[in-house]
Amino acid sequence: MEINKYISEKYIFYFTLSFSLLLLFSVKFYPSMDGAAHLYNSNLIIQLLKNDSNISTYFELNNSIIPNWTCFLILSFSKLFFPAFIAEKILFIIYFSGLAFSFRVLTKELNIHNSSFSILIFPFTYTLLFHLGFYNYSLSFILLFSTLYYWLKTYKSDNYSKYFILFILFLLTYFSALLTFLFLGLIIVLFIISQSLNDYYNKKPTKDIIIKSSKELGLLFLVTLPSLIFSIIFIKSSTFFPTNDKYSIVELFKWLNDVRSLIVYVYEGEEILTEQYLHISLVIVFVSFFYRFQKNNKIYSFINFRKSDIILIPILFSLILLFTIPDGYSAGMMSDRFSLMAYMLFIVWVSSQSIPKKLSILLSIITVFIHLGLQLKHFNGSIRHLNKNAVTISNSSIYIKDFSVVLPINMSDIWVEPHFSNYLGADKPLIILENYEASVGWFPVKWNSKKLPRIKLDGQDNVKGIQWISNINSTKTKEIDYVFLYGKTNNIDDTIWEKLRNILSKSFKLIFVSEDKYVLIYEKLQ
Repeated sequence: MEINKYISEKYIFYFTLSFSLLLLFSVKFYPSMDGAAHLYNSNLIIQLLKNDSNISTYFELNNSIIPNWTCFLILSFSKLFFPAFIAEKILFIIYFSGLAFSFRVLTKELNIHNSSFSILIFPFTYTLLFHLGFYNYSLSFILLFSTLYYWLKTYKSDNYSKYFILFILFLLTYFSALLTFLFLGLIIVLFIISQSLNDYYNKKPTKDIIIKSSKELGLLFLVTLPSLIFSIIFIKSSTFFPTNDKYSIVELFKWLNDVRSLIVYVYEGEEILTEQYLHISLVIVFVSFFYRFQKNNKIYSFINFRKSDIILIPILFSLILLFTIPDGYSAGMMSDRFSLMAYMLFIVWVSSQSIPKKLSILLSIITVFIHLGLQLKHFNGSIRHLNKNAVTISNSSIYIKDFSVVLPINMSDIWVEPHFSNYLGADKPLIILENYEASVGWFPVKWNSKKLPRIKLDGQDNVKGIQWISNINSTKTKEIDYVFLYGKTNNIDDTIWEKLRNILSKSFKLIFVSEDKYVLIYEKLQ
């Protein structure tokens, strides 16, 4: 009977993973706010590695040891063999499968008797930050779970080769997300301390405990030292533009209750589903605590605590940061980062709890139904339409010559689409003048400030209502080759675009209009 239950749980896990991956293949692109920029800059990385002078005049690789490299390495390598939309799917297969399996092995390591709770990770694959294009932060949780699993699996081993593997895992975590790297280090430190307390509780010699824990902490420090040095250098050398923007305590509590990290497009419509995850988690916690303390027949005892309970400390720490650090601090959107970190660690802890097998299977099935319902809501409500727009932009690149300088004009009122113009350069070598990643300094590609020419539109350095990158101090000038409009392009008739209309009518010709008029392309007259 137990075997059959385990097989049922395994089938539920693989069915949910397969369904999620199949949905990805039902569209050409899975658009996110920054996803197009990631594809474009991955293509630029390839051109820069080829030392293409047409591209290197405008862009260069960031020589700082920055995080945010992981997704670009995957995309750039994949693009050596496949077009951008396939490279994107490879990235997502790695992300979804990697997150699911790393969480599964970690939960089984923490509590092998309740592997059905590995299902709890699936709702947290399609997060708000993922849909914003925070691919590196999303990927970093694979490394967080994998490293914790590996450390728990090998911490009793005397084989020193494990520290080399830990060194690699920590380094990869840093190159994915600095915040996750810091939390990973904190969690393992806490595990070492908790193990020492467990040894003390079991009457082991105090001297031996001190020597053992000091050795483990020292070796952990050594394997994380390069990543720590990189972190310090990155923080000191990077220029951020922090603000004091901050959510109220009431609003942040609502975030936690609604599981804001999973709400993407329509808050009122999605919160009805997302808040059920908190309810399911609380049921698991209450039932597991009832059985845990009933079994030991004590209100408080060290024996009531499991090794996974130490994760409650970083959960509390992430919540403290959520309520004290302004959202606009550092690179911004810190509240979203902290709340997702808190929930990711929370579901690790929840998944380690023990409850009756039948109840765990039932709650897992309910979780799957809610997850699939939310996924289908996202796909049918937004993703398919966004994919249509992304495909229109990508296909329209055939009307633009290689290595041309393109000025995009965003006329879309959809919040996901500010960087959609970058789909033009996902497979084609272009200089697109809207590239926010190249401007901020903590991504692999940046503007080449030394070689960048003075870029003009019909001889003008600026046009009212339109901004583009340019080096006004350069002796070299370059005229914009194409003006690319997307979104509600009928708005070009509004008075605010009068100056642009005059330039386009005088010095450019309209060479392409998409069927739905979502895209207009103007080419400069020779």
